[in-house]
Amino acid sequence: MKKIYCCLIVATLLLVTGCVQSRYVWDNYDQKLYNHYKSPENYDQFVDDLKAVIATSETSHRVPPGIYAEYGYALYESGNVLEAVEYFKKEQSQWPESNILMEKMISNAQVRLAQNSKKASLSPTDQPSEVPQ
Repeated sequence: MKKIYCCLIVATLLLVTGCVQSRYVWDNYDQKLYNHYKSPENYDQFVDDLKAVIATSETSHRVPPGIYAEYGYALYESGNVLEAVEYFKKEQSQWPESNILMEKMISNAQVRLAQNSKKASLSPTDQPSEVPQ
């Protein structure tokens, strides 16, 4: 009797754990990240994959931690600094524990924006030229 009772408990636990729904929508993120590390030359595909993960998870309001920040950093690297700041702020508001890192990322992005606007405001005669040797 005791053996049947133990088997029944184990079967019930297995059944219950199989029905548990994930708290976040990862949308096969681990495989997409693996593919990116395996073939870094397909960076644009990885960025598109991140955007798809965000779109899928936002519809169900179950955005995983770090996705906004990673997508924001991809935008930052590609030069789209203003949109990157938006995603850093989304990560910061969704995940308060990321506040310190996101503040630093936002600060770095604002410095980069200031540098870009300073370069753009220089006239062609004001820009430094190379000195021939």
